[in-house]
Amino acid sequence: MKHTRALSLALLLAAGTFALPVACVDSTAPRAVPEAGADALLGLPIGIGVDVGRVVDTTVTTLRRVLPLSSDITRSATFGFDGGTLSIPEAGFTLTVPRGAFYTPTTITVTAIQGSTVAYEFAPHGLKPNKKLIFSQELGSTLGLGLLGSFYKGAYFESRSEIDEVSGTAFVHEIIGTIFDPLAIRFPISHFSGYLVAVGYEE
Repeated sequence: MKHTRALSLALLLAAGTFALPVACVDSTAPRAVPEAGADALLGLPIGIGVDVGRVVDTTVTTLRRVLPLSSDITRSATFGFDGGTLSIPEAGFTLTVPRGAFYTPTTITVTAIQGSTVAYEFAPHGLKPNKKLIFSQELGSTLGLGLLGSFYKGAYFESRSEIDEVSGTAFVHEIIGTIFDPLAIRFPISHFSGYLVAVGYEE
């Protein structure tokens, strides 16, 4: 009986030791976020993730805004080891930087590209964080709201010249699986420079 009680106590202590931290993130300023992988930040069980960075060279249909952005909107923030968030509320965008993504203070700049295409440029070009960052796009101001049957993907582009505003398409080089709910789309990114949301893409 003593051995059974001791084993139970040990299991309880172990469970407490490995419990995942939970934190709320302010969408308007950098704040510390849990030290977790992309799966946890995307709301997935640990070990169950989305396809990341599958290399392609293809043309996709892009998610469009209800009202085009009249000009670029740029925001910058500096992140240390604790991570945080960078938001562009006017575009419905948030970038989440997990704890441990950067070991030294690193300044990130995100630009919402003018026009109807839901697309963003990230700087500095070529930056590769230690952990994947999370791209999150609200759907309320886009034509994607309510399109539950649409097949959404994240997509990587190298320059805005690859976006065709007239046709609503873009030439992209990577396709990334997303987590979709009726209000937002989220996906992990592992390097910079440009990302957008593709609609209706099929393998």
